[in-house]
Amino acid sequence: MKKWGKVVLFVAFILLAVGCAGSSPYMRQSSPPGDNPPADKARVYFMRPSGFGFAVHFQIWDRENLIGLAQAKSYFVYECDPGKHLFIGIAENKRAVEADLKAGKSYYILTQVKMGGWKARMGFIPVRRNSEYWDQVERYRRDLLFTSPDRAQLERWLAANGSKATAVIRHTIQFLETPEGRKYVEYLGEGDGR
Repeated sequence: MKKWGKVVLFVAFILLAVGCAGSSPYMRQSSPPGDNPPADKARVYFMRPSGFGFAVHFQIWDRENLIGLAQAKSYFVYECDPGKHLFIGIAENKRAVEADLKAGKSYYILTQVKMGGWKARMGFIPVRRNSEYWDQVERYRRDLLFTSPDRAQLERWLAANGSKATAVIRHTIQFLETPEGRKYVEYLGEGDGR
């Protein structure tokens, strides 16, 4: 019995060690960018502070452009043109953040894993001024693993799944534009940048 106990403890240790941060072939560990975005771009940080559901990765889109995966205990950045954007998170549910971004500013969106019926659901939380997360994002930047999209891998995935993915994202955008769908859209304004 002692031998089995050691095996169980060893397996539990391995699972906990692996479970600290999810990994995906579509995202790779990188060096974080500097503190300030380019003067002509806006920077959006997509952060997932929790290790819960470490094997679950959420697709993050800027309308019909796949920009990365939200993974446990990590974050990635997306530098884009200023102006209006519709960020969409895909899980069992679909969530969105409508953003109006200003050049030279950084914005933050948190993702969370929630229990779903058949697979994980997600929370998609824009960090606005005076929100409960406003003072925590700097700590997240220090403590979380920084990843960046592996563009070649994402392109291969899109080549294999592009027509289905495009249909899903277009259907999602149409739904989000309905009165029912608007309930699942959060907002992030120019004034929420740092």
